[in-house]
Amino acid sequence: VMFLASLVGLPVPLLPIQILWINLVTDGLPALALGMDPVDPGIMNRPPRVSGEPVVGRHSGFALVTQGFFIALCTLAGFLYIYKFEGRDLPYARTAAFMILSCSQLFHAFNCRSSFQSIFKLGLFTNMKLVGAVLISFAFQLSVVSLPFCQTVFKTQWLGLRDMLIIILLASFPLWAMELVKIRRRQKMLAR
Repeated sequence: VMFLASLVGLPVPLLPIQILWINLVTDGLPALALGMDPVDPGIMNRPPRVSGEPVVGRHSGFALVTQGFFIALCTLAGFLYIYKFEGRDLPYARTAAFMILSCSQLFHAFNCRSSFQSIFKLGLFTNMKLVGAVLISFAFQLSVVSLPFCQTVFKTQWLGLRDMLIIILLASFPLWAMELVKIRRRQKMLAR
């Protein structure tokens, strides 16, 4: 997000304390809950990984970079829309970018359950620990933009309902994009 913003000459969309908070709130509880996810039902039907193959291979590394890039684009799109098109001030637009980036990573936690199976086939509520972790993390995130003390520390502002809907919509784009990618992956696997 920061790199792309500097490339196109935008103001800094996130403050250092906001970046640290995002890492804390989106990586902690959801990662622990993902570690307790039920085993993928079709795992025994897949061939084993080649013994010399790295854990993050060329294909999975490309997927990680692509997903990160897409999340960054969604964040910058929201920042740009609110800052330039709505004409809001920089702290308000930063708060929107802050919310989009953190919420998109929380949505993305559901993508991480499987590289092939749709979250809707796996069942959204088959890992209640993940659902709980995401809800708790989202509550923490909301507190940072709604509580006056936190607003002072994190330099955030309360966002209007319309902007919150835009934020949730943009933050969910990576989930829907990965669902399309998973459909394509399943089609390729069936074609083999």
